[in-house]
Amino acid sequence: MKSIKRTAGRPVKPVLSRELIGEQALELVTARGLEQLTMTNLAKRLKVAASALYNHVTNKADIVLLIQDALVSQVSLQGMQRLIAQQATLEEALRDWALSYRAVFAEYPSLIPTIAVTAVSESPKTLHMYNTVAQALASAGIPDALVIKVIVAFESFLFGSALDVDAPSTIFDTDDVTADSAWLDRVVKASRIQSDPAIDGMDVDARNQYADPPFQFGLTALISQTMSLMEA
Repeated sequence: MKSIKRTAGRPVKPVLSRELIGEQALELVTARGLEQLTMTNLAKRLKVAASALYNHVTNKADIVLLIQDALVSQVSLQGMQRLIAQQATLEEALRDWALSYRAVFAEYPSLIPTIAVTAVSESPKTLHMYNTVAQALASAGIPDALVIKVIVAFESFLFGSALDVDAPSTIFDTDDVTADSAWLDRVVKASRIQSDPAIDGMDVDARNQYADPPFQFGLTALISQTMSLMEA
C-alpha cells in the first residue's frame, strides 16, 4: 500500500510562542545587554521575520514582561508550597525562597534595575510567584496588612545581595590608611579575619568570597523579624 504523504501546511506546533520569545529575549540581553533588545535582533536570534514577532508581542515593553516571567519562573516555590500544605515552617519556606531568589538574580545582575520596577500584572508566572508567597505568608499567620511589607523588605535585601555576589571582594579596601579611613580599614580587617575562607570553608572560587556571611546575617535577621509578626 502506498504511503500517503502529508501535504505542506501549518506546522503541528507553532514556531513561536510568548514563552519561547521570553526565553530567547532573556538569553539575548544576558549576552549583549538590554540596549540590544530590539525586534530585529530578537527576530534574528529566533530565525524568523521581525513581523512574525508582532503576532505574539506588541512592543519592547511587552518583551520585558516576558523576560521577567522567564527569570522569575526559575525561583523555587517549593518551600512556600510546602508551607501552604503545612509541611514546612515559615522559617524553612522563607529561607528556601530567599536562597533561590538570590541565586537566580545573581546570574542576571544587569536585569535587576529593570525587573525591580516592572509591574507584575501582565506577567502570569511572576504573578503566580507573588500570589503563592502571599498565600504562604498569610496562611502562616502573618497579618494581611503586613504581607506586602514583608515581601518588599525581602526583595529589597535580595536584589542588593544578588548584586553583591558579583561585586569585587576588595570594594571596601583602602589604599592608604588615613584619619578618613582608619575605622573602615579596622572593621574590614576584623571582618575578614572572622570570615577567612580557609577557616570557614567558604568557596575560594566564588566571585566575591565575602558576600555570603553578610547575606546570611541579613537573611537571619529578616526571617526573625518576620516570624515575630505571626499572629497567635
